[in-house]
Formats: sequence, C-alpha cells, structure tokens
Amino acid sequence: MAADDRIVQFFPQRLRGDWERSGVCAGKLQEIRLRVNQPVRVLSDGEYRLPIIYGEREMEEIFRYLCHDSVYAYEEERKQGYIMVEGGHRVGITGELVAAEDGRFIAKYIRYMNIRLAHEHKGIAERMLGYLYRGTKEGTPYNTLIISPPGVGKTTLLRDTIRLMSNGSGGYRGCNVGVIDERGEIAGAYRGSAVLDCGERTDIITGGDKRQGISILVRTFAPRVIAIDEIGKYADAEAILHAGVSGCSILATVHGNSIEDIRHKTEMAQILRLGLIDRFVVLSTDGRLDRYFEVYDGEGNRLCGRNLLRAPA
Repeated sequence: MAADDRIVQFFPQRLRGDWERSGVCAGKLQEIRLRVNQPVRVLSDGEYRLPIIYGEREMEEIFRYLCHDSVYAYEEERKQGYIMVEGGHRVGITGELVAAEDGRFIAKYIRYMNIRLAHEHKGIAERMLGYLYRGTKEGTPYNTLIISPPGVGKTTLLRDTIRLMSNGSGGYRGCNVGVIDERGEIAGAYRGSAVLDCGERTDIITGGDKRQGISILVRTFAPRVIAIDEIGKYADAEAILHAGVSGCSILATVHGNSIEDIRHKTEMAQILRLGLIDRFVVLSTDGRLDRYFEVYDGEGNRLCGRNLLRAPA
C-alpha cells in the first residue's frame, strides 16, 4: 500500500519514492521524526522504525522545501523552534543554534525535525459538551480550561469544541466564537484562511499575540466565546483575564497532567486564585494510546468520570 498524499507532501519530489513504498498511512499518524544519519521513526498506534535515513544534505533540502525555498520568510517562526506548514501541521526544528539580533537564538543548521500531523476528529467533544454550558439549552458556555500532556490531543479537542459551539449541537444554540490561533494549529490556517473546520460562526486571527487578538475580537466581532490554545507564559494568562472581564466566555488549553499540576504553574496562579475557570477538562492516555477525558467544576469536584475521547457511535 502506498503512502498517501498527506505524507509525501512534506518531502521534495526526489525523496518521495521511499515514502510511496513505505505503506505508511496518515490516518493514525501523529509524528514523523527525522534525525540526521539515523533511521526515520514514526508514531501512530505505536512507534515504528523505517528503513529511511537522511544525511545533512537531505535534511537541508527537506527544510528548504517546507519553507517553499524562502527560508528567511520563516525567520520569526524559526526563532521559536518550529515552522507551520499548510494544513495546520507543525514542524519542530533544531540543530546548531546561533544568536539572532533580538537576543534570541535561531537554528542555522537543521539536523533534527519532528513533523506533528494535525488531525480532524469531528464529534469527539459531543459527549462532554453538556458539562460546558450553564443553565438551559440557551445557556452561556462556562469558562473552560482543557488540561493535557503534550501529544494527547488537546488542540484536536479544542477545535471540535469550537466547531460545536459555533454551529450549535445537542440542542445548544450556535454562537459567535473568536479564535486566537497564533501558530495556525487550531484552524490549519494558510494565508489567513482556515483549512480545518472551526464552524460557521467562527472568526480567526492568525499570528500576532493573544492580548492584541482579543482586543480586536472584542472591539469588532462581538464573540460570545474566545478560544485560545496553549497558555504558556504570564502574558497569555493576562490576555485571558482581559477576555474574562470583557464579558466573553473563555475556552483555553494548557499543558499539564492534572488540576493540581497546573496550580504550580506561575502563569496560572492569578487565573485560579480569582476563580475565573468554571470547568476543567483533563485529558490522559494509556499504554494502548487510547485517550480519555474527565470533567471537573471550578472547585475541582469531578462531574464526569474517565471516558474515552471519541465521537458517539
């Protein structure tokens, strides 16, 4: 079985033959890890070693190809250690770092890449949606924080929750949702347009920062919900506080293993101290890579036990 176009798209034409013969399917594929002079490894329902090895020349060629031969156009992203490619896929990059003009560092020689594939799994948020609204079917969405270790599916779940809140589902009316998609991962944005389905009442800002994006949305788009991916620094938390006092419901994600885990994160302290979050959704996985969700109220009381994260049959 030949690899599908969703995989070969990452590689220049002359390197596609090995992938076309590999039989790798993008369906469950999560990561493609490239390490100079080492076999390629892929992560899907397990980790697999492929008989494909790239040297320095090939690694540079792949990187240039992903940048459309305009490496300098991706300079700002390179300083953050990744680039985004069409479809919402994120490519982590590293190797030899050199100092940049603004005091940060940038990868000069790319020797390691991690291609993380974005997937749409529509309907996976349906089973938890009823816990995220206050009152009746006309009710306002709660301020909700999705907590997840890396690679367990928080962005995929966030995207589907945005879609359902935007379109309306389970008797709940659809509403305007504003999305701050700094890295383009939520919507798979390409040149500002969403590639992945975020719903028919959703407005998306790609690039910029969270605080600026929230100000634009609040002033001009009147969102009922503002969605943000990956609270990772104090400025992100400040942006969420700004959204909260603007009268919008908040839907956000953060790296962590539990509610207790994020209580120790400095950037989360003020948000939690003010009791801004009404619902916590905690994601986890097991040895078979099955994914689960649990829902807690703002006090940390469990509302919904461990359930498989999947669309209803």
